[in-house]
Amino acid sequence: MSDQHDRFLTRLRGSSDAVFAVARYLHDKGKSIEIPAVRFAPTANDAEQFVDSGDLIILDSDARRRLEVKRIRHTFTGAQDWPFREVFISNVAAVDRAKDVIAYVTVSADLAYMVSVLTDTREDWYVTERLAGNTMNVERFYACAIDCAQFYPLQAVPTTPAQAIATKRVAEYVMSGV
Repeated sequence: MSDQHDRFLTRLRGSSDAVFAVARYLHDKGKSIEIPAVRFAPTANDAEQFVDSGDLIILDSDARRRLEVKRIRHTFTGAQDWPFREVFISNVAAVDRAKDVIAYVTVSADLAYMVSVLTDTREDWYVTERLAGNTMNVERFYACAIDCAQFYPLQAVPTTPAQAIATKRVAEYVMSGV
């Protein structure tokens, strides 16, 4: 198995916290949720056979609405402290392959906030090439201006300095293994 594939599998195993944080948020809003099982390709060559059907599915009476969820190593609370000049949606090939996604969601390192980009804003997306921090390869990504995205709190915001410090320490610990 390649080092890059090993790192991918480690990130994939660690992604469930973000998926479950978004699921909890949506469940608390009255949505019925399905979280498909994660399957792990034994090698990078087998990856195409293990492409999933979404990170999270909202079950509406008339449809199944798919969301893709990722977690970044940065904390943020909204557009004012978003760590980039744009919002990255996902790898171009992954977006083009997934035709039924309604939103791409990025969760903060501390699992306290998320940013959501709805696919109905796709006409405002553009392609950019960036060094992907997770693979160290230059990849093509869809991105959009920050004002195309919506920011939401996922959990109660710490109200005391001690809670804020504890939240930051937990996030640093969780992300240290990624």
